[in-house]
Amino acid sequence: MILRRLAALLFVPLMVAFGSGVYLYLGTLKSKVVKEHAQLPTVTKPKFVLPGTMFVVQDGRIFKLNAGSFTEIGPAGDWSQPALTPDHTRLLAVARAGASSDLYLLDLGGQIVKRLTKNDSKILDANHWAYYPRVSPDGATLFFSFDSPKLVKAAPGVDLSVWSMPLNGTQSQARRWTDPYWYTGGDVSPIPVVGGGLLYVRHSIDPSTAVHAQIYYQTRPFGTGKALTSLADDCSEPALSPDGTQLAMVCSRGKQTAALEVAPFNGGVLGPAKVLLDSGLYASPAWSPDGKALAYLAPAGAAGHFQLWYLALPLPAASATASTSAAGASPASTPRPTTTPAPLAPVQVTQGVDLTGTSAPAWY
Repeated sequence: MILRRLAALLFVPLMVAFGSGVYLYLGTLKSKVVKEHAQLPTVTKPKFVLPGTMFVVQDGRIFKLNAGSFTEIGPAGDWSQPALTPDHTRLLAVARAGASSDLYLLDLGGQIVKRLTKNDSKILDANHWAYYPRVSPDGATLFFSFDSPKLVKAAPGVDLSVWSMPLNGTQSQARRWTDPYWYTGGDVSPIPVVGGGLLYVRHSIDPSTAVHAQIYYQTRPFGTGKALTSLADDCSEPALSPDGTQLAMVCSRGKQTAALEVAPFNGGVLGPAKVLLDSGLYASPAWSPDGKALAYLAPAGAAGHFQLWYLALPLPAASATASTSAAGASPASTPRPTTTPAPLAPVQVTQGVDLTGTSAPAWY
Protein backbone atom coordinates (compact mmCIF):
# COMPACT_ATOMS: atom_id res chain seq x y z
CA MET A 1 0.00 0.00 0.00
CA ILE A 2 2.89 2.35 0.79
CA LEU A 3 4.43 1.86 -2.66
CA ARG A 4 1.07 2.00 -4.36
CA ARG A 5 0.27 5.40 -2.89
CA LEU A 6 3.62 7.00 -3.67
CA ALA A 7 2.20 8.86 -6.66
CA ALA A 8 -0.45 10.54 -4.53
CA LEU A 9 1.71 11.33 -1.53
CA LEU A 10 4.30 13.10 -3.64
CA PHE A 11 1.97 16.07 -3.47
CA VAL A 12 0.99 16.05 0.20
CA PRO A 13 2.56 19.07 1.94
CA LEU A 14 2.80 17.09 5.20
CA MET A 15 1.09 19.93 7.06
CA VAL A 16 4.38 21.53 8.10
CA ALA A 17 6.03 22.11 4.72
CA PHE A 18 4.78 25.33 3.15
CA GLY A 19 5.54 27.64 0.26
CA SER A 20 9.01 27.34 -1.23
CA GLY A 21 9.86 24.57 1.23
CA VAL A 22 7.33 22.30 -0.48
CA TYR A 23 9.04 22.70 -3.83
CA LEU A 24 12.47 22.11 -2.37
CA TYR A 25 11.14 18.94 -0.73
CA LEU A 26 9.48 17.66 -3.90
CA GLY A 27 12.68 18.25 -5.83
CA THR A 28 14.52 15.77 -3.59
CA LEU A 29 12.09 12.88 -4.13
CA LYS A 30 14.04 10.87 -6.69
CA SER A 31 15.24 7.35 -6.02
CA LYS A 32 18.83 6.37 -6.76
CA VAL A 33 18.17 2.65 -6.34
CA VAL A 34 17.82 1.92 -10.05
CA LYS A 35 21.18 3.42 -10.94
CA GLU A 36 22.97 1.44 -8.25
CA HIS A 37 21.38 -1.99 -8.48
CA ALA A 38 19.17 -2.63 -11.52
CA GLN A 39 20.03 -3.28 -15.14
CA LEU A 40 18.87 -1.21 -18.07
CA PRO A 41 16.02 -2.93 -19.93
CA THR A 42 18.07 -2.77 -23.14
CA VAL A 43 20.64 -5.24 -21.79
CA THR A 44 18.01 -7.75 -20.67
CA LYS A 45 15.91 -10.29 -22.55
CA PRO A 46 12.23 -10.46 -21.60
CA LYS A 47 11.10 -13.85 -20.35
CA PHE A 48 7.82 -13.56 -22.26
CA VAL A 49 7.10 -11.85 -25.59
CA LEU A 50 4.11 -9.53 -25.32
CA PRO A 51 1.85 -8.86 -28.28
CA GLY A 52 1.96 -5.34 -29.70
CA THR A 53 4.17 -2.49 -28.54
CA MET A 54 4.55 -1.17 -25.01
CA PHE A 55 6.23 1.86 -23.44
CA VAL A 56 7.59 1.65 -19.88
CA VAL A 57 9.76 3.87 -17.68
CA GLN A 58 12.88 3.23 -15.66
CA ASP A 59 14.46 6.03 -13.62
CA GLY A 60 13.30 8.85 -15.89
CA ARG A 61 14.01 7.06 -19.17
CA ILE A 62 11.37 5.76 -21.60
CA PHE A 63 11.83 2.33 -23.19
CA LYS A 64 9.84 0.76 -26.02
CA LEU A 65 9.21 -2.97 -25.83
CA ASN A 66 8.42 -4.65 -29.16
CA ALA A 67 8.88 -8.24 -30.37
CA GLY A 68 10.72 -9.17 -27.17
CA SER A 69 13.31 -6.38 -27.36
CA PHE A 70 13.73 -3.06 -25.53
CA THR A 71 14.80 0.19 -27.19
CA GLU A 72 15.32 3.48 -25.38
CA ILE A 73 13.50 6.43 -26.91
CA GLY A 74 13.27 10.16 -26.27
CA PRO A 75 15.77 12.87 -25.38
CA ALA A 76 17.68 12.91 -22.11
CA GLY A 77 15.59 14.05 -19.16
CA ASP A 78 13.48 12.90 -16.25
CA TRP A 79 10.48 11.36 -18.05
CA SER A 80 7.48 9.50 -16.65
CA GLN A 81 3.84 8.50 -17.17
CA PRO A 82 3.71 7.84 -20.93
CA ALA A 83 0.22 7.66 -22.44
CA LEU A 84 -0.88 7.10 -26.02
CA THR A 85 -3.23 9.27 -28.04
CA PRO A 86 -6.41 7.41 -29.10
CA ASP A 87 -5.12 6.94 -32.65
CA HIS A 88 -1.84 5.48 -31.33
CA THR A 89 0.27 7.88 -33.41
CA ARG A 90 1.62 10.07 -30.58
CA LEU A 91 2.84 9.67 -27.03
CA LEU A 92 2.23 11.98 -24.08
CA ALA A 93 4.77 12.10 -21.28
CA VAL A 94 5.71 14.08 -18.18
CA ALA A 95 9.12 15.79 -18.00
CA ARG A 96 10.16 16.70 -14.50
CA ALA A 97 12.58 19.45 -13.45
CA GLY A 98 13.80 20.28 -9.96
CA ALA A 99 10.72 22.26 -8.89
CA SER A 100 8.19 21.72 -11.67
CA SER A 101 6.97 19.27 -14.29
CA ASP A 102 5.59 19.72 -17.80
CA LEU A 103 3.62 17.72 -20.35
CA TYR A 104 5.01 16.96 -23.80
CA LEU A 105 3.70 15.42 -27.00
CA LEU A 106 6.17 12.98 -28.57
CA ASP A 107 6.18 10.84 -31.66
CA LEU A 108 6.45 7.07 -31.20
CA GLY A 109 10.21 7.33 -31.62
CA GLY A 110 10.43 9.68 -28.67
CA GLN A 111 11.10 12.90 -30.59
CA ILE A 112 9.40 15.99 -29.15
CA VAL A 113 6.48 17.18 -31.27
CA LYS A 114 5.21 19.89 -28.93
CA ARG A 115 5.62 21.19 -25.40
CA LEU A 116 2.09 21.34 -24.03
CA THR A 117 2.63 23.21 -20.74
CA LYS A 118 5.14 25.66 -19.30
CA ASN A 119 5.22 25.34 -15.54
CA ASP A 120 8.77 26.39 -14.64
CA SER A 121 9.48 29.82 -13.20
CA LYS A 122 12.45 31.75 -11.82
CA ILE A 123 10.22 32.47 -8.81
CA LEU A 124 10.19 29.24 -6.84
CA ASP A 125 6.62 29.54 -5.55
CA ALA A 126 5.36 30.22 -9.08
CA ASN A 127 6.43 26.78 -10.31
CA HIS A 128 3.74 24.18 -10.99
CA TRP A 129 3.39 20.40 -11.24
CA ALA A 130 1.49 18.63 -14.03
CA TYR A 131 1.04 14.85 -14.09
CA TYR A 132 -1.20 12.02 -15.40
CA PRO A 133 -1.82 13.18 -19.00
CA ARG A 134 -4.68 11.52 -20.89
CA VAL A 135 -6.41 12.42 -24.16
CA SER A 136 -10.17 12.22 -24.65
CA PRO A 137 -11.50 9.42 -26.91
CA ASP A 138 -12.13 11.91 -29.74
CA GLY A 139 -8.49 13.04 -29.59
CA ALA A 140 -9.39 16.69 -29.04
CA THR A 141 -8.90 17.32 -25.30
CA LEU A 142 -5.99 16.79 -22.96
CA PHE A 143 -6.81 15.96 -19.33
CA PHE A 144 -4.19 16.13 -16.58
CA SER A 145 -3.67 16.77 -12.87
CA PHE A 146 -2.30 20.22 -12.00
CA ASP A 147 -1.47 21.94 -8.69
CA SER A 148 -3.62 25.00 -9.15
CA PRO A 149 -5.05 26.87 -7.34
CA LYS A 150 -2.36 26.86 -4.67
CA LEU A 151 -3.99 29.04 -2.04
CA VAL A 152 -7.06 28.04 -0.06
CA LYS A 153 -8.15 30.29 2.78
CA ALA A 154 -4.68 31.85 2.76
CA ALA A 155 -3.02 28.48 3.44
CA PRO A 156 -0.60 27.29 0.74
CA GLY A 157 -1.17 23.79 -0.58
CA VAL A 158 0.37 21.58 -3.27
CA ASP A 159 -2.69 19.50 -4.08
CA LEU A 160 -3.66 18.41 -7.58
CA SER A 161 -6.93 19.16 -9.37
CA VAL A 162 -8.06 17.70 -12.70
CA TRP A 163 -7.80 20.17 -15.58
CA SER A 164 -8.48 19.99 -19.31
CA MET A 165 -7.25 21.93 -22.34
CA PRO A 166 -7.43 21.53 -26.14
CA LEU A 167 -4.69 19.17 -27.26
CA ASN A 168 -3.98 21.48 -30.18
CA GLY A 169 -4.46 24.60 -28.09
CA THR A 170 -2.49 26.39 -25.40
CA GLN A 171 -2.27 26.17 -21.62
CA SER A 172 -4.07 29.52 -21.35
CA GLN A 173 -7.20 27.67 -22.52
CA ALA A 174 -7.06 25.16 -19.67
CA ARG A 175 -10.00 24.93 -17.29
CA ARG A 176 -10.39 23.19 -13.98
CA TRP A 177 -12.76 20.24 -13.51
CA THR A 178 -12.46 19.27 -9.84
CA ASP A 179 -12.15 20.80 -6.39
CA PRO A 180 -9.95 18.48 -4.28
CA TYR A 181 -9.81 17.79 -0.59
CA TRP A 182 -6.85 19.88 0.53
CA TYR A 183 -3.71 18.41 2.16
CA THR A 184 -4.40 14.94 0.76
CA GLY A 185 -2.59 14.95 -2.60
CA GLY A 186 -5.78 15.90 -4.43
CA ASP A 187 -7.38 14.44 -7.56
CA VAL A 188 -5.25 12.29 -9.86
CA SER A 189 -5.35 9.71 -12.67
CA PRO A 190 -8.07 11.27 -14.89
CA ILE A 191 -9.58 8.99 -17.53
CA PRO A 192 -11.93 10.71 -20.02
CA VAL A 193 -14.63 8.34 -21.27
CA VAL A 194 -16.83 8.24 -24.36
CA GLY A 195 -19.72 10.67 -24.00
CA GLY A 196 -17.78 13.31 -22.09
CA GLY A 197 -17.62 11.83 -18.58
CA LEU A 198 -14.49 11.61 -16.46
CA LEU A 199 -13.12 8.97 -14.12
CA TYR A 200 -10.49 10.01 -11.60
CA VAL A 201 -9.08 9.20 -8.17
CA ARG A 202 -9.98 11.46 -5.27
CA HIS A 203 -8.02 11.42 -2.02
CA SER A 204 -9.44 12.33 1.38
CA ILE A 205 -8.04 12.33 4.88
CA ASP A 206 -9.69 11.05 8.05
CA PRO A 207 -9.28 12.35 11.63
CA SER A 208 -6.36 9.97 12.20
CA THR A 209 -4.59 11.64 9.21
CA ALA A 210 -4.84 8.45 7.14
CA VAL A 211 -5.27 9.17 3.42
CA HIS A 212 -7.93 7.21 1.51
CA ALA A 213 -8.42 6.85 -2.25
CA GLN A 214 -11.73 6.53 -4.09
CA ILE A 215 -12.55 6.30 -7.77
CA TYR A 216 -15.01 9.00 -8.82
CA TYR A 217 -17.10 9.68 -11.91
CA GLN A 218 -18.04 13.20 -13.00
CA THR A 219 -19.97 14.39 -16.06
CA ARG A 220 -18.94 18.07 -16.35
CA PRO A 221 -16.52 20.62 -14.90
CA PHE A 222 -17.31 21.25 -11.22
CA GLY A 223 -20.23 18.85 -11.44
CA THR A 224 -21.12 16.70 -8.47
CA GLY A 225 -18.77 13.74 -8.56
CA LYS A 226 -20.10 10.28 -7.75
CA ALA A 227 -17.97 7.87 -5.73
CA LEU A 228 -17.83 4.50 -7.48
CA THR A 229 -15.78 2.89 -4.72
CA SER A 230 -15.96 3.32 -0.97
CA LEU A 231 -13.49 4.67 1.55
CA ALA A 232 -13.15 1.13 2.87
CA ASP A 233 -12.24 -0.19 -0.59
CA ASP A 234 -9.34 2.31 -0.84
CA CYS A 235 -9.04 1.90 -4.64
CA SER A 236 -6.80 3.81 -7.01
CA GLU A 237 -4.78 3.45 -10.25
CA PRO A 238 -7.80 2.89 -12.53
CA ALA A 239 -7.35 1.58 -16.07
CA LEU A 240 -10.28 1.46 -18.49
CA SER A 241 -10.46 -1.38 -21.02
CA PRO A 242 -10.19 -0.50 -24.73
CA ASP A 243 -13.92 -1.04 -25.25
CA GLY A 244 -14.77 1.04 -22.16
CA THR A 245 -16.70 -1.73 -20.40
CA GLN A 246 -14.29 -2.84 -17.66
CA LEU A 247 -12.26 -0.98 -15.07
CA ALA A 248 -9.09 -2.43 -13.55
CA MET A 249 -7.90 -0.96 -10.26
CA VAL A 250 -5.68 -1.56 -7.25
CA CYS A 251 -7.51 -1.76 -3.89
CA SER A 252 -5.94 -2.13 -0.45
CA ARG A 253 -8.95 -2.13 1.93
CA GLY A 254 -6.80 -0.83 4.77
CA LYS A 255 -4.11 -3.48 4.40
CA GLN A 256 -0.38 -3.12 3.82
CA THR A 257 -0.83 -5.19 0.65
CA ALA A 258 -3.29 -4.73 -2.18
CA ALA A 259 -5.48 -6.59 -4.64
CA LEU A 260 -5.68 -6.24 -8.41
CA GLU A 261 -9.37 -6.10 -9.32
CA VAL A 262 -11.62 -5.71 -12.36
CA ALA A 263 -15.22 -4.49 -12.34
CA PRO A 264 -17.76 -3.94 -15.14
CA PHE A 265 -18.27 -0.27 -15.99
CA ASN A 266 -21.27 1.20 -17.75
CA GLY A 267 -22.22 4.86 -18.01
CA GLY A 268 -20.84 5.95 -14.66
CA VAL A 269 -21.94 2.77 -12.87
CA LEU A 270 -19.42 0.29 -11.49
CA GLY A 271 -20.55 -3.30 -10.94
CA PRO A 272 -19.27 -5.92 -8.49
CA ALA A 273 -15.53 -6.36 -8.63
CA LYS A 274 -13.58 -9.56 -9.25
CA VAL A 275 -10.34 -9.97 -7.33
CA LEU A 276 -7.78 -11.22 -9.83
CA LEU A 277 -4.72 -11.19 -7.57
CA ASP A 278 -4.52 -10.52 -3.84
CA SER A 279 -2.02 -9.77 -1.08
CA GLY A 280 0.70 -8.22 -3.22
CA LEU A 281 2.28 -4.87 -4.06
CA TYR A 282 0.53 -4.44 -7.41
CA ALA A 283 0.84 -1.18 -9.31
CA SER A 284 -0.07 0.57 -12.55
CA PRO A 285 -2.32 -1.90 -14.42
CA ALA A 286 -2.68 -1.50 -18.20
CA TRP A 287 -4.97 -3.32 -20.63
CA SER A 288 -3.80 -5.26 -23.64
CA PRO A 289 -4.94 -3.82 -26.99
CA ASP A 290 -7.57 -6.58 -27.36
CA GLY A 291 -8.83 -6.21 -23.78
CA LYS A 292 -8.12 -9.86 -22.96
CA ALA A 293 -5.15 -9.38 -20.62
CA LEU A 294 -3.59 -6.98 -18.16
CA ALA A 295 -0.04 -5.87 -17.64
CA TYR A 296 1.02 -4.54 -14.26
CA LEU A 297 4.11 -3.80 -12.18
CA ALA A 298 5.04 -5.66 -9.02
CA PRO A 299 8.19 -6.58 -7.09
CA ALA A 300 9.99 -9.83 -7.82
CA GLY A 301 12.73 -11.36 -5.72
CA ALA A 302 14.38 -10.26 -2.50
CA ALA A 303 15.56 -6.92 -3.96
CA GLY A 304 11.99 -5.73 -4.33
CA HIS A 305 12.57 -4.28 -7.80
CA PHE A 306 9.43 -3.65 -9.83
CA GLN A 307 9.15 -5.97 -12.82
CA LEU A 308 6.62 -6.14 -15.63
CA TRP A 309 3.99 -8.91 -15.40
CA TYR A 310 1.36 -10.24 -17.81
CA LEU A 311 -1.99 -11.67 -16.73
CA ALA A 312 -4.37 -13.32 -19.22
CA LEU A 313 -8.05 -12.92 -18.40
CA PRO A 314 -9.80 -16.09 -19.58
CA LEU A 315 -13.14 -15.30 -17.98
CA PRO A 316 -15.67 -13.38 -20.09
CA ALA A 317 -16.57 -9.94 -18.81
CA ALA A 318 -19.83 -9.76 -16.86
CA SER A 319 -22.46 -7.24 -17.81
CA ALA A 320 -22.23 -3.98 -15.91
CA THR A 321 -24.83 -4.12 -13.15
CA ALA A 322 -25.00 -1.51 -10.44
CA SER A 323 -24.26 -2.75 -6.96
CA THR A 324 -25.65 -1.00 -3.92
CA SER A 325 -22.66 1.25 -3.37
CA ALA A 326 -21.94 1.76 -7.08
CA ALA A 327 -25.46 3.08 -7.54
CA GLY A 328 -24.69 5.75 -4.96
CA ALA A 329 -26.62 4.45 -1.95
CA SER A 330 -23.74 4.67 0.49
CA PRO A 331 -20.37 4.66 -1.30
CA ALA A 332 -18.66 6.40 1.60
CA SER A 333 -19.18 3.49 3.97
CA THR A 334 -20.22 0.34 2.06
CA PRO A 335 -17.58 -1.68 0.19
CA ARG A 336 -18.58 -3.08 -3.19
CA PRO A 337 -19.32 -6.80 -3.42
CA THR A 338 -16.31 -8.71 -4.71
CA THR A 339 -15.76 -12.24 -5.95
CA THR A 340 -12.55 -14.21 -6.26
CA PRO A 341 -12.43 -16.48 -9.34
CA ALA A 342 -10.18 -19.48 -9.77
CA PRO A 343 -6.50 -18.56 -9.33
CA LEU A 344 -4.90 -16.99 -12.38
CA ALA A 345 -1.30 -17.50 -13.41
CA PRO A 346 0.61 -14.23 -13.87
CA VAL A 347 3.66 -14.39 -16.14
CA GLN A 348 6.78 -12.43 -15.26
CA VAL A 349 7.93 -10.53 -18.35
CA THR A 350 11.11 -8.74 -17.17
CA GLN A 351 13.89 -9.69 -14.82
CA GLY A 352 16.79 -7.73 -13.40
CA VAL A 353 15.30 -4.30 -14.07
CA ASP A 354 13.48 -1.89 -11.76
CA LEU A 355 10.64 -0.16 -13.58
CA THR A 356 9.00 2.96 -12.19
CA GLY A 357 5.97 1.80 -10.24
CA THR A 358 4.12 5.12 -10.63
CA SER A 359 4.28 5.03 -14.46
CA ALA A 360 1.75 2.65 -15.97
CA PRO A 361 2.72 0.93 -19.24
CA ALA A 362 1.30 2.41 -22.44
CA TRP A 363 0.33 -0.50 -24.70
CA TYR A 364 -0.97 -0.68 -28.27
